[in-house]
Amino acid sequence: MRKTTKALLAIGAIIATPVIINHVIAKKAEKRIGQRIKESEYSWEYGSIRYVTAGDGPPLLLVHGIYPGASSLEWEGTMAHFAEKHKVYAIDLLGFGYSAKPALDYCGYLYVRLIKDFIENVIGQPVTAAASLHSAAALVNCAALNPEDFKKIILVSPTGLEGDTPMPQDEDSGMKKVLESPIFGTSFYNGLCSKKALTEFFPREGLLAQIPDPITLDKIYLAAHAEAAGGKYALASLLTKYFNTNIKDNLDNLAMPYHIILGDHTPTEGTFTVWHGIDSDCHAPTTIIENANLLPHMEDPEKFYKACKHFL
Repeated sequence: MRKTTKALLAIGAIIATPVIINHVIAKKAEKRIGQRIKESEYSWEYGSIRYVTAGDGPPLLLVHGIYPGASSLEWEGTMAHFAEKHKVYAIDLLGFGYSAKPALDYCGYLYVRLIKDFIENVIGQPVTAAASLHSAAALVNCAALNPEDFKKIILVSPTGLEGDTPMPQDEDSGMKKVLESPIFGTSFYNGLCSKKALTEFFPREGLLAQIPDPITLDKIYLAAHAEAAGGKYALASLLTKYFNTNIKDNLDNLAMPYHIILGDHTPTEGTFTVWHGIDSDCHAPTTIIENANLLPHMEDPEKFYKACKHFL
Protein backbone atom coordinates (compact mmCIF):
# COMPACT_ATOMS: atom_id res chain seq x y z
CA MET A 1 0.00 0.00 0.00
CA ARG A 2 1.38 3.35 -0.99
CA LYS A 3 2.29 5.89 1.68
CA THR A 4 -0.22 8.36 0.24
CA THR A 5 -3.02 5.82 0.55
CA LYS A 6 -2.04 4.99 4.11
CA ALA A 7 -1.99 8.68 4.98
CA LEU A 8 -5.43 9.21 3.47
CA LEU A 9 -6.79 6.23 5.38
CA ALA A 10 -5.33 7.58 8.61
CA ILE A 11 -6.86 11.00 8.01
CA GLY A 12 -10.18 9.34 7.18
CA ALA A 13 -10.08 7.37 10.43
CA ILE A 14 -9.32 10.53 12.42
CA ILE A 15 -12.31 12.28 10.86
CA ALA A 16 -14.64 9.28 10.97
CA THR A 17 -14.07 8.36 14.62
CA PRO A 18 -15.63 11.47 16.20
CA VAL A 19 -18.43 11.41 13.61
CA ILE A 20 -19.29 7.84 14.60
CA ILE A 21 -19.08 8.64 18.30
CA ASN A 22 -21.31 11.68 17.89
CA HIS A 23 -23.83 9.61 15.93
CA VAL A 24 -23.93 6.92 18.61
CA ILE A 25 -24.44 9.51 21.37
CA ALA A 26 -27.34 11.07 19.47
CA LYS A 27 -29.03 7.73 18.72
CA LYS A 28 -28.75 6.45 22.29
CA ALA A 29 -30.26 9.64 23.68
CA GLU A 30 -33.00 9.69 21.05
CA LYS A 31 -34.23 6.21 22.06
CA ARG A 32 -34.78 7.37 25.65
CA ILE A 33 -36.60 10.63 24.93
CA GLY A 34 -40.37 10.58 25.40
CA GLN A 35 -43.15 13.13 25.63
CA ARG A 36 -43.50 14.86 28.98
CA ILE A 37 -46.71 15.14 30.99
CA LYS A 38 -48.88 18.09 29.93
CA GLU A 39 -46.45 19.00 27.16
CA SER A 40 -47.68 21.14 24.27
CA GLU A 41 -46.16 22.61 21.13
CA TYR A 42 -46.16 26.13 19.74
CA SER A 43 -45.25 26.41 16.06
CA TRP A 44 -43.08 29.51 16.10
CA GLU A 45 -41.70 30.92 12.87
CA TYR A 46 -38.13 29.88 13.76
CA GLY A 47 -38.98 26.39 15.00
CA SER A 48 -41.18 24.31 17.25
CA ILE A 49 -41.36 25.46 20.89
CA ARG A 50 -42.23 22.88 23.53
CA TYR A 51 -43.74 23.89 26.83
CA VAL A 52 -45.40 22.32 29.85
CA THR A 53 -48.36 23.66 31.82
CA ALA A 54 -49.86 23.22 35.27
CA GLY A 55 -52.64 24.68 37.40
CA ASP A 56 -55.35 27.22 36.71
CA GLY A 57 -55.72 30.93 37.31
CA PRO A 58 -53.88 34.09 36.18
CA PRO A 59 -51.05 33.18 33.77
CA LEU A 60 -47.48 32.85 34.99
CA LEU A 61 -44.70 32.37 32.42
CA LEU A 62 -41.44 30.71 33.51
CA VAL A 63 -38.31 31.01 31.34
CA HIS A 64 -35.18 28.99 32.06
CA GLY A 65 -31.63 30.32 31.90
CA ILE A 66 -29.00 29.65 29.24
CA TYR A 67 -26.38 27.01 30.05
CA PRO A 68 -25.53 23.40 29.02
CA GLY A 69 -28.57 21.16 29.43
CA ALA A 70 -30.95 24.03 30.20
CA SER A 71 -34.69 23.46 29.82
CA SER A 72 -38.00 24.03 31.58
CA LEU A 73 -36.82 21.33 34.00
CA GLU A 74 -35.20 24.22 35.85
CA TRP A 75 -38.66 25.16 37.16
CA GLU A 76 -39.92 21.66 37.92
CA GLY A 77 -39.54 22.01 41.68
CA THR A 78 -41.50 25.28 41.83
CA MET A 79 -44.32 24.57 39.38
CA ALA A 80 -46.55 22.75 41.88
CA HIS A 81 -46.30 25.72 44.26
CA PHE A 82 -47.08 28.29 41.59
CA ALA A 83 -49.87 26.12 40.13
CA GLU A 84 -51.91 26.45 43.32
CA LYS A 85 -53.01 29.92 42.21
CA HIS A 86 -51.78 30.31 38.60
CA LYS A 87 -51.91 28.74 35.16
CA VAL A 88 -48.20 28.08 34.78
CA TYR A 89 -46.41 27.93 31.43
CA ALA A 90 -42.78 26.72 31.45
CA ILE A 91 -41.15 26.88 28.03
CA ASP A 92 -38.07 25.34 26.46
CA LEU A 93 -36.33 28.17 24.62
CA LEU A 94 -35.42 27.71 20.98
CA GLY A 95 -32.08 25.87 20.93
CA PHE A 96 -32.67 24.19 24.29
CA GLY A 97 -34.55 21.30 25.86
CA TYR A 98 -37.11 19.64 23.63
CA SER A 99 -37.72 22.65 21.41
CA ALA A 100 -36.25 22.88 17.93
CA LYS A 101 -32.52 23.62 17.75
CA PRO A 102 -31.95 25.12 14.31
CA ALA A 103 -28.63 26.46 13.03
CA LEU A 104 -29.24 30.15 13.73
CA ASP A 105 -27.30 33.10 15.09
CA TYR A 106 -28.66 33.13 18.63
CA CYS A 107 -28.76 36.30 20.72
CA GLY A 108 -30.81 37.81 23.50
CA TYR A 109 -33.18 39.63 21.16
CA LEU A 110 -34.20 36.34 19.54
CA TYR A 111 -35.62 35.41 22.93
CA VAL A 112 -37.17 38.86 23.36
CA ARG A 113 -39.14 38.07 20.21
CA LEU A 114 -39.96 34.54 21.38
CA ILE A 115 -41.26 35.69 24.77
CA LYS A 116 -43.41 38.37 23.14
CA ASP A 117 -44.86 36.02 20.50
CA PHE A 118 -45.50 33.24 23.03
CA ILE A 119 -47.44 35.58 25.32
CA GLU A 120 -49.51 37.02 22.51
CA ASN A 121 -50.11 33.84 20.48
CA VAL A 122 -50.31 31.13 23.16
CA ILE A 123 -51.27 32.77 26.46
CA GLY A 124 -53.31 35.58 24.92
CA GLN A 125 -53.31 37.98 27.85
CA PRO A 126 -50.85 39.97 30.00
CA VAL A 127 -48.75 37.79 32.30
CA THR A 128 -46.52 37.74 35.30
CA ALA A 129 -43.21 36.27 34.13
CA ALA A 130 -40.07 34.92 35.79
CA ALA A 131 -36.72 34.18 34.15
CA SER A 132 -33.14 33.49 35.17
CA LEU A 133 -29.61 34.51 34.09
CA HIS A 134 -29.36 35.72 30.48
CA SER A 135 -33.05 34.94 29.93
CA ALA A 136 -33.86 37.37 32.74
CA ALA A 137 -32.00 40.01 30.74
CA ALA A 138 -34.10 39.12 27.68
CA LEU A 139 -37.24 39.34 29.82
CA VAL A 140 -36.32 42.86 30.97
CA ASN A 141 -35.78 44.00 27.39
CA CYS A 142 -39.03 42.37 26.27
CA ALA A 143 -40.97 44.02 29.10
CA ALA A 144 -39.42 47.39 28.29
CA LEU A 145 -40.42 47.10 24.63
CA ASN A 146 -43.86 45.54 25.25
CA PRO A 147 -45.14 46.78 28.63
CA GLU A 148 -48.73 45.95 27.69
CA ASP A 149 -47.87 42.23 27.83
CA PHE A 150 -46.69 42.17 31.45
CA LYS A 151 -48.22 42.65 34.90
CA LYS A 152 -45.08 41.92 36.94
CA ILE A 153 -41.70 40.29 36.36
CA ILE A 154 -39.35 38.27 38.57
CA LEU A 155 -35.64 38.22 37.72
CA VAL A 156 -33.51 35.41 39.12
CA SER A 157 -29.78 36.17 39.12
CA PRO A 158 -30.16 38.46 36.09
CA THR A 159 -27.17 39.20 33.90
CA GLY A 160 -26.39 42.52 32.26
CA LEU A 161 -26.60 44.78 35.30
CA GLU A 162 -22.98 45.84 35.37
CA GLY A 163 -21.73 48.73 33.26
CA ASP A 164 -18.75 46.83 31.88
CA THR A 165 -20.72 43.96 30.35
CA PRO A 166 -18.31 42.47 27.76
CA MET A 167 -19.45 42.38 24.16
CA PRO A 168 -18.30 40.00 21.40
CA GLN A 169 -14.97 40.82 19.75
CA ASP A 170 -13.51 39.70 16.39
CA GLU A 171 -11.91 36.64 17.98
CA ASP A 172 -15.27 35.65 19.47
CA SER A 173 -16.80 35.54 16.00
CA GLY A 174 -14.10 33.12 14.86
CA MET A 175 -14.49 30.96 17.96
CA LYS A 176 -18.25 30.87 17.47
CA LYS A 177 -17.78 29.37 14.01
CA VAL A 178 -15.46 26.73 15.44
CA LEU A 179 -17.97 25.82 18.15
CA GLU A 180 -20.69 25.50 15.50
CA SER A 181 -18.61 23.33 13.15
CA PRO A 182 -19.89 19.86 12.17
CA ILE A 183 -17.10 17.75 13.69
CA PHE A 184 -15.21 19.72 16.34
CA GLY A 185 -18.24 21.75 17.41
CA THR A 186 -20.43 18.67 17.75
CA SER A 187 -17.73 16.78 19.65
CA PHE A 188 -17.14 19.73 21.97
CA TYR A 189 -20.86 20.05 22.65
CA ASN A 190 -21.23 16.33 23.36
CA GLY A 191 -18.25 16.51 25.68
CA LEU A 192 -19.57 19.56 27.54
CA CYS A 193 -23.00 17.95 27.85
CA SER A 194 -21.78 14.56 29.02
CA LYS A 195 -22.95 13.56 32.49
CA LYS A 196 -19.42 13.79 33.84
CA ALA A 197 -18.91 17.30 32.46
CA LEU A 198 -22.33 18.47 33.67
CA THR A 199 -21.61 17.31 37.22
CA GLU A 200 -18.49 19.48 37.14
CA PHE A 201 -20.05 22.44 35.32
CA PHE A 202 -22.92 23.23 37.68
CA PRO A 203 -20.91 23.65 40.90
CA ARG A 204 -17.85 25.11 39.15
CA GLU A 205 -19.85 27.89 37.48
CA GLY A 206 -21.85 28.62 40.61
CA LEU A 207 -25.21 27.55 39.21
CA LEU A 208 -25.77 25.01 41.98
CA ALA A 209 -23.84 24.30 45.15
CA GLN A 210 -24.02 20.55 44.67
CA ILE A 211 -24.23 18.06 41.85
CA PRO A 212 -27.84 17.38 40.80
CA ASP A 213 -29.25 14.04 41.96
CA PRO A 214 -28.95 11.16 39.42
CA ILE A 215 -32.56 11.43 38.20
CA THR A 216 -32.34 15.18 37.65
CA LEU A 217 -28.92 14.84 36.05
CA ASP A 218 -30.30 12.28 33.60
CA LYS A 219 -33.16 14.64 32.69
CA ILE A 220 -30.67 17.45 32.09
CA TYR A 221 -28.56 15.13 29.93
CA LEU A 222 -31.52 14.06 27.79
CA ALA A 223 -32.70 17.66 27.37
CA ALA A 224 -29.22 18.57 26.12
CA HIS A 225 -29.20 15.74 23.58
CA ALA A 226 -32.74 16.09 22.24
CA GLU A 227 -32.42 17.13 18.58
CA ALA A 228 -28.95 15.51 18.63
CA ALA A 229 -26.25 18.19 19.01
CA GLY A 230 -28.37 21.06 17.69
CA GLY A 231 -27.90 22.79 21.02
CA LYS A 232 -24.33 23.64 20.04
CA TYR A 233 -25.50 26.74 18.16
CA ALA A 234 -27.14 28.44 21.15
CA LEU A 235 -24.34 27.33 23.46
CA ALA A 236 -21.73 28.72 21.06
CA SER A 237 -23.44 32.11 21.36
CA LEU A 238 -23.35 31.88 25.15
CA LEU A 239 -19.65 31.04 25.27
CA THR A 240 -18.73 33.84 22.84
CA LYS A 241 -20.76 36.58 24.60
CA TYR A 242 -23.54 36.95 22.00
CA PHE A 243 -26.20 36.84 24.71
CA ASN A 244 -24.59 39.70 26.62
CA THR A 245 -26.48 42.94 26.95
CA ASN A 246 -26.64 45.76 29.45
CA ILE A 247 -30.15 46.01 30.90
CA LYS A 248 -29.67 48.64 33.58
CA ASP A 249 -31.39 51.51 31.73
CA ASN A 250 -34.34 49.34 30.70
CA LEU A 251 -34.60 47.96 34.22
CA ASP A 252 -34.66 51.43 35.76
CA ASN A 253 -37.45 52.50 33.40
CA LEU A 254 -39.76 49.47 33.54
CA ALA A 255 -43.44 50.38 33.67
CA MET A 256 -44.45 47.34 35.75
CA PRO A 257 -43.35 46.12 39.20
CA TYR A 258 -40.30 43.86 39.23
CA HIS A 259 -38.37 41.91 41.82
CA ILE A 260 -34.85 40.44 41.78
CA ILE A 261 -34.03 37.20 43.60
CA LEU A 262 -30.46 36.09 44.23
CA GLY A 263 -28.69 33.35 46.13
CA ASP A 264 -26.20 34.48 48.74
CA HIS A 265 -23.42 32.29 47.30
CA THR A 266 -22.25 33.85 44.05
CA PRO A 267 -19.20 32.56 42.15
CA THR A 268 -15.97 34.54 42.07
CA GLU A 269 -15.05 33.39 38.58
CA GLY A 270 -16.53 31.52 35.64
CA THR A 271 -19.01 31.85 32.80
CA PHE A 272 -21.66 33.91 34.59
CA THR A 273 -19.85 36.09 37.13
CA VAL A 274 -18.62 38.68 34.61
CA TRP A 275 -22.17 39.76 33.89
CA HIS A 276 -23.89 38.91 37.18
CA GLY A 277 -24.15 41.39 40.01
CA ILE A 278 -26.10 44.28 41.44
CA ASP A 279 -23.90 47.36 41.28
CA SER A 280 -24.09 50.22 43.74
CA ASP A 281 -26.17 52.38 41.39
CA CYS A 282 -28.91 49.77 40.91
CA HIS A 283 -31.64 50.37 43.50
CA ALA A 284 -33.61 47.26 42.64
CA PRO A 285 -36.03 45.52 45.04
CA THR A 286 -34.06 42.40 45.91
CA THR A 287 -34.47 39.22 47.96
CA ILE A 288 -31.42 37.18 48.94
CA ILE A 289 -31.98 33.47 49.53
CA GLU A 290 -29.53 31.97 51.99
CA ASN A 291 -27.42 28.91 51.14
CA ALA A 292 -28.21 29.16 47.44
CA ASN A 293 -26.28 29.92 44.27
CA LEU A 294 -27.36 31.35 40.91
CA LEU A 295 -30.36 29.02 40.55
CA PRO A 296 -32.01 29.22 44.00
CA HIS A 297 -35.34 27.94 42.65
CA MET A 298 -33.64 24.64 41.81
CA GLU A 299 -31.77 24.37 45.10
CA ASP A 300 -34.60 25.34 47.45
CA PRO A 301 -37.99 25.54 45.67
CA GLU A 302 -39.98 26.13 48.85
CA LYS A 303 -37.82 28.99 50.05
CA PHE A 304 -37.86 30.46 46.57
CA TYR A 305 -41.66 30.27 46.38
CA LYS A 306 -41.95 32.04 49.72
CA ALA A 307 -39.75 34.82 48.32
CA CYS A 308 -42.09 35.14 45.33
CA LYS A 309 -45.41 34.68 47.13
CA HIS A 310 -45.62 38.16 48.61
CA PHE A 311 -44.85 39.70 45.21
CA LEU A 312 -47.27 37.71 43.04
